[in-house]
Amino acid sequence: MKAVALTCFESNEERVRFVCEACRMKGYETSVVTSDFSHARKQKRKTVPDDYRAIDTIPYQKNLSIARMYSHRKFAKDAFKYIQELKPDLIWLMTPANSLIKEADRYKKKNPSVKIVIDMIDMWPESLPFSFSKDLFPFAIWKKIRKDHLSCADYLVSECNLYQDILKNEYNGPMKTIYWSRDSKAVKEKAILPNDRLSLCYIGSINNIIDIDRIAELIGNCDAPVILHIIGDGENKDRMINTMDKICEVVYHGVIHDEKEKSEIFRNCHAGINVYKEGLYIGLTVKCIDYFEHGLPVISNIKGDTWRLVENYHAGINVDDKTAIHCSEIIDFRENNGNIYRLFEENFTKKIFIKNCQEVLDEVMK
Repeated sequence: MKAVALTCFESNEERVRFVCEACRMKGYETSVVTSDFSHARKQKRKTVPDDYRAIDTIPYQKNLSIARMYSHRKFAKDAFKYIQELKPDLIWLMTPANSLIKEADRYKKKNPSVKIVIDMIDMWPESLPFSFSKDLFPFAIWKKIRKDHLSCADYLVSECNLYQDILKNEYNGPMKTIYWSRDSKAVKEKAILPNDRLSLCYIGSINNIIDIDRIAELIGNCDAPVILHIIGDGENKDRMINTMDKICEVVYHGVIHDEKEKSEIFRNCHAGINVYKEGLYIGLTVKCIDYFEHGLPVISNIKGDTWRLVENYHAGINVDDKTAIHCSEIIDFRENNGNIYRLFEENFTKKIFIKNCQEVLDEVMK
């Protein structure tokens, strides 16, 4: 039996690795097809794993552009041309790009015995950070591509429950949520926290979907002095640093890949910030999983899965337009964080991911 995991984004490759492990544990000869172009860095990649097939991908520079649409479309065609040579029994397809779903449907019509699992990592256009109508071109086309071709899937996986509110109106087959997961290296060490201020952390891309103004408002109205640790980079990095520097102490760490170094910073923080602009269709963020892994409560405004998890596990504060940060409340969450570690262990470990993945494989291939 042969399985292929397919993605056009390197950011998905940790998830790909877990899917492959689950497949191999079930006895599949497993291959990975990915792109040789980095969406994040907008350049050709130099770090593609040796055992992955990297499809030559047309570069693009702007996220919203005809060049990007054409690049994704050609990648999808070339990826399935290569998959045709492999003749797999199973394809685990991570999407977007939505053009991959269209090509999967075309492939399925030619190869009806193949089983296809579509793993919905993001919802295009619903999750895109634009205030104007997503029923206009090209967004309406992207949505129609997904809707018209989802029926090719034998099983639909979503990275959060929120997505299924839309997908259940487009797809009649079996669905399952499998959260992003971590092969955790976090060490449960005693926190070393300042006693004269609230120490907060932001980790991740500093892009145009982060609500910098709302974060500044929350920090500015806090009932204690704040020090903000920032880990990450992005097009709005300077704006975030300059804005926060006016209201609190800022420590900018840049991008950190070393888990031990990241753990030491988290160890000095009371909570992690997870605040996005309103109107985005997001149920869970990777940064939240980072925080939970290290026992950090969150200050979050993400609806859906995150809101529910924070409430059910008492894992921080869900904020709306009127919520203020109270230092004593955050400190209490941090000091009594056993439930946050439990949240992580019950939802976001590699073991949980592989178990859920194998349940999908068993159902698809029975």
